[in-house]
Amino acid sequence: MTWAGSYSGQVLGIVRQRGIHLSRSGKLKAVPPTPPAQLDRFDEANSARLGLICVQERIPDDYTRWDIEFMVDERPARLTCISPGEYGGVPHGLDGDFATILNVMYLEQGAPESGIVHTTAYQLLQRAGFPDSGQYYQSLQESLDRLKAATYTASESWRDHKRQRWTTVKFNIIERITAETQDGLGFGSGTTLKIQLARPVVESIREKYLKPLDMSFVLSLKRSLTRSLYRVLDAHRYQPGAEMQAAAEFRINLQQWARECKLRETVPARIKRNLESAHKELLERGYLSSVDYEGARGETVIIYRFGDLPTSTPAPEPVIEVVPDAPVTDALRRYGVAPTVARKLVSEYGEALVTQKLEKFEAMIKSGYQARKKSALLVDVIRDISGKYADPEGYQAEPKRAEASLQAASIAKRIEAEEAQLNRQLEKEFLGLDKSEQAARALNQVRMFIGREVSEKSLKALLKSMHEGEVEPYEIYRTVIRAASELRLGDFAHEIREAYGD
Repeated sequence: MTWAGSYSGQVLGIVRQRGIHLSRSGKLKAVPPTPPAQLDRFDEANSARLGLICVQERIPDDYTRWDIEFMVDERPARLTCISPGEYGGVPHGLDGDFATILNVMYLEQGAPESGIVHTTAYQLLQRAGFPDSGQYYQSLQESLDRLKAATYTASESWRDHKRQRWTTVKFNIIERITAETQDGLGFGSGTTLKIQLARPVVESIREKYLKPLDMSFVLSLKRSLTRSLYRVLDAHRYQPGAEMQAAAEFRINLQQWARECKLRETVPARIKRNLESAHKELLERGYLSSVDYEGARGETVIIYRFGDLPTSTPAPEPVIEVVPDAPVTDALRRYGVAPTVARKLVSEYGEALVTQKLEKFEAMIKSGYQARKKSALLVDVIRDISGKYADPEGYQAEPKRAEASLQAASIAKRIEAEEAQLNRQLEKEFLGLDKSEQAARALNQVRMFIGREVSEKSLKALLKSMHEGEVEPYEIYRTVIRAASELRLGDFAHEIREAYGD
């Protein structure tokens, strides 16, 4: 079975930012820290600031609970974590890498209201910077189990960004994990994952309570301890109400800092030793310019000064900030065109041409043209440069808009050339993967777009068909994207159901 000719039109161009995908034990490129004002990646601010993950790489078997008290806006606050011993104690070490990348991927997937991230075990390892090996698949599975099992209670310490107040929430970082493995119970490269994030985290992200994140720098750090300390330290540079403005200096009582990092040590000298190697790497890499101590014993204060300045210009607002749409965009949406598709059409073809095509579409409908789905017809009319749709009787384009239509062919050709080049790059990358990962990625894409419209039985049958060579994974991957771009996901879902047994 082949899917190459199921739909006409151009495949949507998709550009994905990439981090470093080398083993931690391999030679990592010494990426310098990016000045805060230039960062364009973000993490959820509450979980980052509270430091939900113990920074230690390894913990004792009996470390199954921590409880810290602190002040927030001169009011007492509390944070607790309880985690079953059978899952390896409280979240720690690599767990922080996976928790962070899940937030990043959730943002990249449009921060859906469901809070669900669709991915594969291979993608999670790749995006978090770990090698494709059995050891790391096992570590990933253990980490996700801990993030699901550990229960957190943030008392008067979770920021409700929408209402600008501190609240109390109880949650697990991961609410639900649905995993499909090919062989046995363990994770592998073909494991597909559907991960539902904690409701408080989802709401914070959707309300844009975010902090800048230097993902490239994080991925380039060698040790888990350094990455964990970096995340909690960097989060403390951004204060509520000034989430995009990084501080040049941060100071805190050393014992309190140990609690913030979820260390069990209370003796200042031991705390210093625990953090020494992470401090050294962050100093060598230029993120910190100095680490100093003042006072003695229980009064010891640690002072961090940051080396990634100047910070005179605040970091940019999160990229999910809403931008006012052109009036014609709203008009397209009223006919059922998805907001992202409407904006893309106006951006590519210009307001004048889209307005002209909209008026032509409306004239077609008034003249009795029968459309199975008006939104799909409207998009096709706008994209048409071949004269596929004749002007309805009595319709005549205004001179200025007619002039705009003369430019449409050249615009369309340019767009077609750019998308073709990008699609060739995507195809080369996709076909460079092994067959099991190709199938996993294709199925992940299908789940993302039509997972609610087809049964699990059909999806499993589709995966089996790809593994057995009956259908090429890249054709499935390409076709579902094309269907989304042409507003024909319903048709695609119908074909899947017809072909695979619903």
